Amino acid sequence: MNPLPAMIEPYAEQRKSGAVLVGVATDLSLNAYDVQIGAKEGPDSIRRMLAKYPLTLNVPLYDAGVIDEQSMEWSSFDVLQSMQYQKVREILQAGHFPVVLGGGHEVAIASYRALSDTVNRVNDAAQPEVIAPLPNPCASRVGIVNIDANFQLRRSLAVRSGSAFHSVASFCQSQQREFRYLGLGICDHTNSQSSFAYASELGAKWLLDSEMKMKYRRKIQATVDAFVEQVDHIHLSLDLAVFSSAVAEGVNMSRVYGVSLPVIEMVLKQLMASGKVRIMDVAGLYTEYDYQGQTARLAAKLIQHSLKNI
Repeated sequence: MNPLPAMIEPYAEQRKSGAVLVGVATDLSLNAYDVQIGAKEGPDSIRRMLAKYPLTLNVPLYDAGVIDEQSMEWSSFDVLQSMQYQKVREILQAGHFPVVLGGGHEVAIASYRALSDTVNRVNDAAQPEVIAPLPNPCASRVGIVNIDANFQLRRSLAVRSGSAFHSVASFCQSQQREFRYLGLGICDHTNSQSSFAYASELGAKWLLDSEMKMKYRRKIQATVDAFVEQVDHIHLSLDLAVFSSAVAEGVNMSRVYGVSLPVIEMVLKQLMASGKVRIMDVAGLYTEYDYQGQTARLAAKLIQHSLKNI
């Protein structure tokens, strides 16, 4: 565990319900396939930035530290994923709102599994004193809202860059749970035709980055509302690659276009106001390229904006 940033209280189960930061220092799935690396420093960078600014939130903010392979004698992505799953599920069952800081977007896999297993009461019998305090405890329709330039639906037997929600879809199939997915900001230049075909096959919904403009706000809001109506719980996953490199220089791709900050803030406010978002991921900060801390500052701003509307 890395030291806690100042001004953010350490997480403890007995505390008043609030939001809990959980860092996962991994870009293992990226490193193995020669894709740009460096995201594992992202969680600490975001935590430090959050500590620099006054927090005006509606809920307390706690810090559960960073899960880091360097803190263990040996590790693998599976070990980190298992540790993240246990920590996130514990936080959910204690009545808190987890904010998972990546790392690569692969952190979304354990986040989804923890939420899905919590609402489906998996293994609760082994812990009779634990009762998941989520709203609609008898409802189990979990939906993913992925704000990202990429579908993250690359088909792969192993976890690779771009395959996070393919892994989630495979998990849903194995557990006989419906895969519900809305992608916002999808770039048609960085996703293959096979990815679009696979998304259609899965019944996914999406808006392209070219559609995510303020002049189309009614269409955006209607799309989000329609998806929210079809689910009981939302896993909100935000990859900073949804922004252009001019706005977020520390992302894993250089893009001339992207979605503007006001549009993303509008969507986040709408989602949080639904009362159905149970967990949030923020992924894709590559500190080596974030020279002025611009992207870490952006991530901290988006987290604070979301928690103001919780």
